Amino acid sequence: MLNREDLLSGTRPEVGNRILITVENHFQGYEIIDYKGMVWGISMRSKDMGQDFAMSCKQFTGGELSSYTELADEGRQRAVDRMLSMARRLKANAIINFKFEQNLNNYNSNTEVTAFGNAVIIRPIKNYVPTGGIGNILTEFYDAYVRFNGGL
Repeated sequence: MLNREDLLSGTRPEVGNRILITVENHFQGYEIIDYKGMVWGISMRSKDMGQDFAMSCKQFTGGELSSYTELADEGRQRAVDRMLSMARRLKANAIINFKFEQNLNNYNSNTEVTAFGNAVIIRPIKNYVPTGGIGNILTEFYDAYVRFNGGL
């Protein structure tokens, strides 16, 4: 039987000045050392009446409503940017439990996007060995290598 300690894949890289984001409540290979609190970013966007009229005509002919697609994309990007800015102010280097909420007001074609999550500080786990599927695959590679080479 393989000792998982023999499979050390090494320490994950330092986060540096980036902010990592995940929908999970952790990052594999990193430990959470401090919780900074909830962070969010909100964006309210609206298209002008001319674009709104053009898109309403497009509903009869079919096809992508490109102006609304751009509206949604811009709103999400601004919301994420504001959430990251808030996380930087808290000195966080990661956001866990990340989610989007988007509401479209059909009456006036406004869209509200909220990006939110929990800001944390993470650091790499030294000599991290993956668990689950990745660790099992590494174990199989290691076992095949030992069998093929007659041991280490």
